[in-house]
Amino acid sequence: MTVSDTISLLDRKIDVCFSHGDQNGDGVLEGADALALAARIVAYLGEPFGSDKAHALFKAFETFWEHASVQFDQDKDGKITPLEWRDGLRKAFAESESGFERGFKPLAEALWAICDKNNDGTVGPQEFAGFHKAFGTTPENSRIAFDRLDSDGDGSLSVDELLQAWKDFYTSSDPDAAGNWLFGDIWES
Repeated sequence: MTVSDTISLLDRKIDVCFSHGDQNGDGVLEGADALALAARIVAYLGEPFGSDKAHALFKAFETFWEHASVQFDQDKDGKITPLEWRDGLRKAFAESESGFERGFKPLAEALWAICDKNNDGTVGPQEFAGFHKAFGTTPENSRIAFDRLDSDGDGSLSVDELLQAWKDFYTSSDPDAAGNWLFGDIWES
């Protein structure tokens, strides 16, 4: 695989992420998109909006948006375009371990905590499907993702495995990284 191929792999994953975030479909990301996605996640996972986990998720999305809007919004118009998103995500997270730890990992931790409905440190297929539904992932792709990420075949995903998959998806150019399958077969056109 060439350098160009690995950049294309990461760009494809970053572009998928943009489409997840653009909740109103207007072609840009805004703070309202981040909060709408958080609300979808809470709703599809059946979590009460007033719960500690829901509050933690909303706070994590708010913190992420504050970080992203400062780092990514090059023209400071309050909106992040696909190109600003791609450039910003790569620079802030994919090229910076500390940036990922500060800006993106807290969001992932809150996300997987809310998916872990019974607090056992694992996410089962139904919880994983609820997460995916909020992101617009098809049931078929949810099954593909779960099966690919459940490397030991025990029928559940540990929160630690999911955190690593999240990191791989958003930062890795390695074509063999398991996290490339976080949202299933996104390699279709």
